[in-house]
Amino acid sequence: MTPFSKVTTSAVMKSTIESFYSVTQKTVWDDRTIDRPTVSVVIPTLNEAKNLPLVLPFLPTDWIDEVIIVDGRSTDNTVEVARQLFPSVKIVMESRKGKGVAMRAGYQASSCDIIVLLDADGSNDPREIPRFVKRLMEGVDMVKGSRFSVSGGTTDMTFVRKMGNAGLALAANMLFSQKYTDLCYGFHAFWRHCLDVLELEQYDGFEIDTALYLQALRKNLRVVEEPSFEGERFYGSSNLNAIKDGIRVLKTIFRERFVRYSAVQHPIGFRGQKFASSLDYVNFAPATSFDNPFTLIQFLAFSGRDPKSLLKLALNAALENLDASYGSLVLLDETGNIRESCLVGESANHSSLPADVNLNGLAGWVARNRQPALVANTSEDPRWLQREYNDHKYSKSAISIPLMLGNHVIGVLTLTRPQEKQFTESDLISVQRVAIGV
Repeated sequence: MTPFSKVTTSAVMKSTIESFYSVTQKTVWDDRTIDRPTVSVVIPTLNEAKNLPLVLPFLPTDWIDEVIIVDGRSTDNTVEVARQLFPSVKIVMESRKGKGVAMRAGYQASSCDIIVLLDADGSNDPREIPRFVKRLMEGVDMVKGSRFSVSGGTTDMTFVRKMGNAGLALAANMLFSQKYTDLCYGFHAFWRHCLDVLELEQYDGFEIDTALYLQALRKNLRVVEEPSFEGERFYGSSNLNAIKDGIRVLKTIFRERFVRYSAVQHPIGFRGQKFASSLDYVNFAPATSFDNPFTLIQFLAFSGRDPKSLLKLALNAALENLDASYGSLVLLDETGNIRESCLVGESANHSSLPADVNLNGLAGWVARNRQPALVANTSEDPRWLQREYNDHKYSKSAISIPLMLGNHVIGVLTLTRPQEKQFTESDLISVQRVAIGV
């Protein structure tokens, strides 16, 4: 009936369930063994006790790290079955009705780099998850499944529903100048940073899938379709009402086309750290301020712009946010050498850092070890490079973090205060929030 066929043999079920306990963080991708990003799978449920034994055992556990069941107060033993099949499952009880409500609750409960939405009834094949994750790792923000792209398919749609779906997709494509082949399929995956720019609170029903895909376009996220096969649900009946929900989807299309949202925050980079909404990609006003200095450095790593003035803006923002007195911001090239640097405070008259910063000093130690550093007393810490212009009459405290892009150190941010023991672990946590992979 479908590539994801029903499984009832107890021996096969036992063998598959046992595979849950052989999870690994290493995955072979394109003939290379890499540390993959972490993956959360969100599964909304409502009386799916019969279906879960035919779905959960097929989750590719070497590709996922967290399974979240969002249960809409099932009257059967859905939750108990989920816990028996997958002991580490996270259960979220949601009293309100609606697929959109359940999806938002699952997104909020997730904690991994990537979020995957999967139906519990067997219509989505969980073995397709690795393909979705791979597409995200190739550099896009969101992957949406499509039943009508090449290699996709469905056995769960009537002729009337197919025509309705085609009409809705046509309307959306005309209004948004896109070429979507499927608009109402709920199987999707995206990087966590997408939640920072999506505004889905007004969508409680099945229309949330359409809103998700169209709003991602409006927010300038990179969205691609991935072929997917939709099979018939194993047990039970769908809560979808073709006419009623079709009208809701059509209203959603027009709402997303013509309703204004808050300023878009453009995500970039492997993990999708975002710019402050005030950042202008073409003209950088001198008065512009930045909440996240790392995102600016990440942008500079991709641009050919002269970064000197922008580095100073970013460093000043970091000094203000951390209430620090002095600081330095170093941008490194691909070989680990200084591409550009900026100093603010006590050493502001010294416009450049030593060329061997990647070999000496606290910034060099941070870059080499790829980890942050908290220095209570700069006079006593051997990692602190004593320079001629340093004032040796008093000791300072310092904090320094590597700025990461994927697995590469592209810069180092160092901040100081004029007394010793002035930075705390909480300060370290605060400044780490601007870095990827720390």
